[in-house]
Amino acid sequence: MHRAARLLNRCQRQVKAAFWLVAAAVVVLSLLPRPIAVGEFEGSDKVGHFLAYLALGLLLGLGWQLTRTRPLIRAFLSLLLLGALIELAQGLLPIARTCSALDLLADALGAGPGLMASAWFWRRQ
Repeated sequence: MHRAARLLNRCQRQVKAAFWLVAAAVVVLSLLPRPIAVGEFEGSDKVGHFLAYLALGLLLGLGWQLTRTRPLIRAFLSLLLLGALIELAQGLLPIARTCSALDLLADALGAGPGLMASAWFWRRQ
């Protein structure tokens, strides 16, 4: 087993805690009345969605050592459900936010590679 894998095995609880902290931050930041800009260009919020879900996918896969196809698919669908519920809440709550299918697409484009990278890491061990 490589040194990085041994370190992650020892820090499993911390990686899982980091996942839950990032997930909570994503929910809270997504439901703030005004979005936080990632940049000054058109579509910069999509970059924020991509990066947030990339981090969630990576932490989820690393924390729970997901390597098999079915658990990876479940994890991916769970992250998409989180994104869809946030988008639905943004559309229903009286805040200056809108529900956007493109935001959900950016979530998926981040979560997939994050989960795949973590699976690749654990499969190499």
